[in-house]
Amino acid sequence: MVRTQHCVTASAGQRRGDVEVRSYLRDQAGSRNLVFDLSIARNRFGSSSHVQQNGSLSHPQDLDCPMRVAAQRKTNAYMQTYADNQNISFLPAIMSTSNRMHCEFLRLLFLQAHRETESHFTVAGMPSQRNQSESFWFKHAAFYQGLKSKVGLAAAKAATLRINLNVQGCIIVAAPMHAPSHTSLLLPLLLSHNLPLPHVH
Repeated sequence: MVRTQHCVTASAGQRRGDVEVRSYLRDQAGSRNLVFDLSIARNRFGSSSHVQQNGSLSHPQDLDCPMRVAAQRKTNAYMQTYADNQNISFLPAIMSTSNRMHCEFLRLLFLQAHRETESHFTVAGMPSQRNQSESFWFKHAAFYQGLKSKVGLAAAKAATLRINLNVQGCIIVAAPMHAPSHTSLLLPLLLSHNLPLPHVH
């Protein structure tokens, strides 16, 4: 079961991640929920007070730096609190405005692709193919690339809504903070391949 917004288990007080997937992870101690918090890190300057910098990279020698900073901020805010108080694991889901993905987000997509591939072969009546054939890894790669494409498209749309490249230094009015969130629509859009949710092994 997937929870979003106010249905997500709070970490402390009213603080909570964006999406919670129940019993998504499993180890010898049992199943654990996974909470991840979505964020888009800006990797280009957009300050109208420095027009000459607008649109240029903020860290041209280290393109992943804005994502690492954003991921660390999310981790500091949520991870230990969830670990101390809930049977929950936390993961920062960070992308940049240029559509790069943070390594932790890519790990999540890789895991989801692996499970969908196993489910595909099980539904097709070929469970013995799991992890043992070129066809398995070919299908795994297809699912993985498909997930990255869907996430990239959603992030590109989100970045387009949030960012205007202001080349003339004019003031751009930001959207109100109380604007409705569309987080509840994001997970089905990104992780749906019309397959049943596989069990965690």
